[in-house]
Amino acid sequence: MQPEEESRELAKLVTANADTQSFTRDDLVRQAAAGASEDNPYGVTGPPFAQRSPFVIGFKGALGVALAALLAAAVLKAHNVLILMLIAVFIAVGLDPVVRALTDRGWRRGVAVAAVILAAMLILAGFIASAIPALTTEYHHLSTQVPHLLHRLQERHDAIGRAARRVTLSGSTVSKVVSYRGVVAAGRTALSATLATLTVIVLTIYLLANMPKIKAAAYGLVPRHRRARVGLLTDGILGLVGLYLLGNLITSAVAGVAMFGFLMAIGIPDAVFLGLLVAIFDLIPMIGAPVAGVIVALVALSESLPKAIAVVVFTITFRLLEDYLLSPRVMRRTVEIAPTVTIIAVLIGGTLLGIVGALIAVPVAAALDLIRREVLQPRLDGL
Repeated sequence: MQPEEESRELAKLVTANADTQSFTRDDLVRQAAAGASEDNPYGVTGPPFAQRSPFVIGFKGALGVALAALLAAAVLKAHNVLILMLIAVFIAVGLDPVVRALTDRGWRRGVAVAAVILAAMLILAGFIASAIPALTTEYHHLSTQVPHLLHRLQERHDAIGRAARRVTLSGSTVSKVVSYRGVVAAGRTALSATLATLTVIVLTIYLLANMPKIKAAAYGLVPRHRRARVGLLTDGILGLVGLYLLGNLITSAVAGVAMFGFLMAIGIPDAVFLGLLVAIFDLIPMIGAPVAGVIVALVALSESLPKAIAVVVFTITFRLLEDYLLSPRVMRRTVEIAPTVTIIAVLIGGTLLGIVGALIAVPVAAALDLIRREVLQPRLDGL
C-alpha cells in the first residue's frame, strides 16, 4: 500500500472511530495496512505464499516424510489386525457369489448369509472334532515311542549311538515336558487362534451381510464421470476373486476326499482328520499339497515304511492329475493367468504375508492383470 493510500485509509478509520477509545493509533495503522473495512473487519486476504519457495518445499517434504513414517509405524503395530481384516475380506468376497446365487433364487440376503456361514461353521466344527482325537493319539504315541527310539539309537556302535548315549530320556520325562511346557504353549496358541477365528467370523458375517452397501459407499468416493467404469472394473475384480476361491475349494475338496479314500483303503488311522488336513492345505497354491503330503507320509511312517511310500506315491500321482487334469477344467472359467506369473505371485505373497499371502497371491495377480489390460494398456496405446 502506498503512503498516500495508507494515510487516506488511516484518516477514514480515525473518522469512523472518533467516538470510541478502544483503538490506539497502532491498532488503526495495522487495520489500514490490512485493508480493514466495515465489510472486512479483519482485512483482505493477501497473496498466496510462493509454492516454489525453499521453505515451502522443505516443509511439505518434511511433513510428507513424517506422515509416511507415522503410517508405516501404525501399519507395523497393527499388522496382526490388518491381516485378520484381509482374511475376512478375502473370505467374504469369495463367498459372495454363493450368497448372490441364493438371493437370485428368491432368498433374502440375511437368510442366504446365515446359510452359507452355517455350512462353513459345520465344516470347521467337523475338522476340530476330528483333530482332537488324532492329536491325542499322536501325543500318546510321542510319549511312548520317542524313548524307545532313543534306546535303539543308543545301542548303535557309531557316532549316532555315541551322541544318543549322551541323552537321558524316558517316557515320564517326555510326559512332563509335554504336560507342563507343552500344555501352556498349546493353551496360549489355542486361545490366540480362537480369538483370531472369532474376529474373522464376525468380520466376514458383517461384510457379507452389508456387501452391497459397502460397495455403493466405496463407489460414492469416486468422481461421478468415472463411477460407472470403476464400478464395472471393481465388480470384475471381485468376481475373479470369488470364482477363484470357489474353484480352489472344489479342487481342494476333491483332493481331501481322494486322500481320505486312499488312507481308508490302506488302513491308516485318523483318515478323516488327515483328509480334511489335505483339503485345507491344498487351498494354498503350489506349496500346500506337498506340505500336506509330507505330514500324511510321516503319520503313515508310524504304521509302516511301505504305507509311507504308498502315501508319497499317491500324493505325487494325484498332484500331477490335479495340475494337468482337474485344475484346468475347474479353473477354465475362473482365473486364467500365466504359470510364471502364478509362481512369482505366490513367492512374493508368501514372503510378505506368509500363508495368507500365498493364498491370496493368485487372485491379486489376476486382478492386477485385469487392471493392466483394461486401464494401463489402453493409455499406453493412446486409446
